[in-house]
Amino acid sequence: MQILIAIPAYNAARHLPDLLPRIRSTVPGIPILVVDDGSHDLTGEVARKMNVQVIHHPVNRGKGAALQSAYAWALDHGYDAVITLDADGQHPPAYLPMFLQWLQAGADLVIGTRFHNMKGMPLDRWITNRLTSLVLSVFSGKRLLDTQSGYRALRTGLLYGLFPFWTERYDTESEILWKITRRPLRIAYVPIPTVYRDEQSHIRKVRDTFRFIGLCFRFLWHA
Repeated sequence: MQILIAIPAYNAARHLPDLLPRIRSTVPGIPILVVDDGSHDLTGEVARKMNVQVIHHPVNRGKGAALQSAYAWALDHGYDAVITLDADGQHPPAYLPMFLQWLQAGADLVIGTRFHNMKGMPLDRWITNRLTSLVLSVFSGKRLLDTQSGYRALRTGLLYGLFPFWTERYDTESEILWKITRRPLRIAYVPIPTVYRDEQSHIRKVRDTFRFIGLCFRFLWHA
């Protein structure tokens, strides 16, 4: 199985020198792709100097757009599965072998879930996570945990039919889950720790909440 690790990155130059070696030491030999989503720092340059493949967006388009670029690149280059994790260190690379084990065992979608222990997650993020997971479970007809987690693995075969996407921001992760879970598939979960850093989140709570509500109306329209 040909597997790609994809990292959507925005102003992540200070994190990559720590993150990329940890990934390589944990799962040696697996290719890494960094999608530099219009960063104002040296994200792309740092990644290239560390000998990883880089896709560059001239302007910041959003995490969802970065994921779409990564998935399209994986399809174009014949990968069987993609594992995504955030560039800021929120997703510990030490858990990558568990994602690989589930893929090798036949799982189609693997989600890193913090539902077993959400201690340390800000209250507003806890509420949002619970509500979006409930809503997506209802719309998809499957029980889904931690739908806001970007630490995921999926088989690229699930991506056919998803393009063009409706979204480009954080709501893309919800769009992907709704579209692929309407098909027969095997879902697995990897318990991961809740890690939040002091730096400012790129999520805009009010705006992204309205985007999610708009996405739910699309779900109803296409149901």
